[in-house]
Amino acid sequence: MEMSNHELGQLLICGFDGLEPTQGILDLIKNHGLGSVILFSRNIDTPEQVLKMTSKLQQAAKDAGHTRPLLIAADQENGVVRRLGSAGTYFPGNMALGAIRSTENAKQVAVATSKELLALGINWNLAPSLDVNNNALNPVIGVRSYGEDPELVGRLGAAQVKGYQESKVATSVKHFPGHGDTATDSHLGVPVIDKSVEDLEKVELIPFRRVIASADPASVMVAHMSLPQIIKKIDGKHQLVASICREVPYDLLRKRIGYEGLIVTDCLEMDAVKDTFGTPEGAVLALKGGNDMAMISHTLDFQLQAFDLVNKAYQCAELNAEEIKASLARVASLKDKFIDWESAFPSEQGLKVVGDPQHTQIRDELYDKVPTIVRDRTNILPLALPKSEKLLFLAAHVPLTLAIDSEPNPFASFYQSIVKRHENTVDITFYEDQHTDSEIEKAISEAATIIIGTANANLHPFQEVMVKRAIASGRPVIVTAVINPYDLMVFPELDTYLVTYEYTPPAHEAAVKVIFGEIQATSKLPVSLPGIGQYDSQPEHEWSIASYDEKRDFDEVKKLWDICLPDWPLSAEKFGFVLTNGPNPAHYVIRLKTDGVIGFASTFATSEKKTVTGHLSLILVSPEHRGQGAGILLHETGMHRLRSLPNIQSVQLGGIYPRFFCGVPENLGPKTLDFFKNRGWVMSKEPVWDLIQDLTNYETDQVISNRMKKENIHFSRITPSRLWELLAFQERYFDFWLSTYQHHAELGDFQDLIVAREGDEDGKIVGSLVLYTACGSHPRRSDVPWSDSALYGDDCGGMSCVGVADEQRGRGIGLGIVAYANEVLKRRGVKNSYVDWVEAVGFYKRTGYSVWRGYYMSSRQV
Repeated sequence: MEMSNHELGQLLICGFDGLEPTQGILDLIKNHGLGSVILFSRNIDTPEQVLKMTSKLQQAAKDAGHTRPLLIAADQENGVVRRLGSAGTYFPGNMALGAIRSTENAKQVAVATSKELLALGINWNLAPSLDVNNNALNPVIGVRSYGEDPELVGRLGAAQVKGYQESKVATSVKHFPGHGDTATDSHLGVPVIDKSVEDLEKVELIPFRRVIASADPASVMVAHMSLPQIIKKIDGKHQLVASICREVPYDLLRKRIGYEGLIVTDCLEMDAVKDTFGTPEGAVLALKGGNDMAMISHTLDFQLQAFDLVNKAYQCAELNAEEIKASLARVASLKDKFIDWESAFPSEQGLKVVGDPQHTQIRDELYDKVPTIVRDRTNILPLALPKSEKLLFLAAHVPLTLAIDSEPNPFASFYQSIVKRHENTVDITFYEDQHTDSEIEKAISEAATIIIGTANANLHPFQEVMVKRAIASGRPVIVTAVINPYDLMVFPELDTYLVTYEYTPPAHEAAVKVIFGEIQATSKLPVSLPGIGQYDSQPEHEWSIASYDEKRDFDEVKKLWDICLPDWPLSAEKFGFVLTNGPNPAHYVIRLKTDGVIGFASTFATSEKKTVTGHLSLILVSPEHRGQGAGILLHETGMHRLRSLPNIQSVQLGGIYPRFFCGVPENLGPKTLDFFKNRGWVMSKEPVWDLIQDLTNYETDQVISNRMKKENIHFSRITPSRLWELLAFQERYFDFWLSTYQHHAELGDFQDLIVAREGDEDGKIVGSLVLYTACGSHPRRSDVPWSDSALYGDDCGGMSCVGVADEQRGRGIGLGIVAYANEVLKRRGVKNSYVDWVEAVGFYKRTGYSVWRGYYMSSRQV
């Protein structure tokens, strides 16, 4: 397949230095087909400058004959990673939003940020981060994460993705498969996540699954990290990092999770790639690994070498031509969804939205919600000092990771906010080598109260010395951590401790408002502080869960069913039958002393040929307790049980015989579907159906009868002596039904095992199905649980597992055996006949069936 250099240029995203497009970046656009550009703080000054620059970049692409405009990207995560600097409005970053815990506010920030990005000509935001920050020593993620709870991360991340993309800004969720549990900065080294895929499924992959299923992010960014339990070594020695291997972008993200959008690497100039395999070589490896786009953010020489190597790799078939074609299609699809040539050139008039009164109001209202009072054991707050008393503000000077954007003097705005409330304030910045500074000693001795601003004190412990010196003075001490909230771990004896989550002027202003009592702190820590006991900002209430006890819990669980599913009346006998007789059952309840059982989850597991399939069969939460996390806990407990089973391969929603539902009932409404989408389940686009027919006046269509005579097909029940034929037929053609046929035969229900044979009763089997009658089949079968008088009634029956041998299809045998089954059921006194789990509705309509209820299906690997 021929491919020009110009086309292949769509598979790279490159950056440049300066406030004007360089000749190098223009050459890449004009002569190499570069289709995407990334901007950093170094490229951004004023809104007017940014707009002129992005317009020049787009004009270069247009003049060069690009079919579609450039994707122009930035990492505008807000908070500590905000490439726009003073060219955009400050908005709270991820952990600040995690402390607020509002999806509405998270989406509000995304929408406002989108308007400003688009006004500047930026159409692709490489955000939000979906990393779960469950490692307090993480030097690169920290407050870039919403928190340590994967559910919270997924919930807020989905809200922001929707906010951005509904506003026509493409997103890139990152850093797949999760960068939170590491103590290494990938800008400077190779982080190691020593976890299996099963381990990642328990935490790191939860938010990615949720956001992909519920918000359809335009792209996913893959991180530079080592995953020794997942990524194979090359030649038994070297191991590729996640961004340039095959096992993560392709096997895990594309195949296992089923993501269909664009996959892009993190910058290949980070040391994790540059100092190991090389940046230009990394671009080829990235595309071989299943990424659609490789990022080289800084160096023109690397970029030119990468273009050359990618082209050569394609020409010599080192790159898979079909995969490259698919990658180009994904790039084109993303562009077509979010940009066109008209929107690529915003007008100067549109710059009015940047920092407009509406956005500054949003900024101020949200930042006032951010500060968290973690501890105030001596009730210093709110601070009320006489004007004559001296207040000392000590500000730490610390180095920051390359990922973070900050003010030249990050604590200056904090001091300015304090001075507005108390003029008699001394401001001193302290450094790592200032252990015996006399100026600081004098200031501490003269102060009535001391406020200390710390920044990542658990990573830069010299701040511990200063805080303990202040505490030893006997003066009241208030410490405010302005980035990561973990600083209290370094000086746990401290009495008064606040967190702002970011180094920004509005965050500092809000913290000072809290200190002086102008606003009330309402947020909660979205992470825990290891080694710290009780603190004022406690996490939200967590439900306790226990294994289901039939004697104690059955009546209350059945009552919960009746409350939650009034349209599905089920007798206690049939309800209990399914719970007890389903394959490998394990069920769970949430009990409250006052309300009894308020939540229930049911799981089963089936095995076939040494592999196990898990079934998350049922989740019930009483209406008055919904929206409080009980359903989430039931879901995660059920999934944990199923993931832990030996030889487990996949988990599906719904059950297998005996069961309640084969999937999620479509008549439960969008909220129920959203619950599962938000847990990372990708629901089927169309439901499968249960069908029903009144057989009172049924007669087989003469056309079907004549066809069966012509084809010489004989229908009958199976006999015990010839059961082996039926089981062999199932094993060959429908091995997933084999256990069902075996089970029914073991119960002696041979009259319900129907076969179609070639010629006569001695002919070979060419088709089969299973019958059921409520009043005639073995009581240990529950093929049709819906025999309540409000649904099917006692005089009901049905059929399932209808199959015809592959080579026999096209002869009408399927219609013939269904019609024969209808006749048998009618003779047995069945009025309402039922067929479940049907995709080919039109097929059954030809024998009189119509749709009753539907179910959305979902299955995922574990």
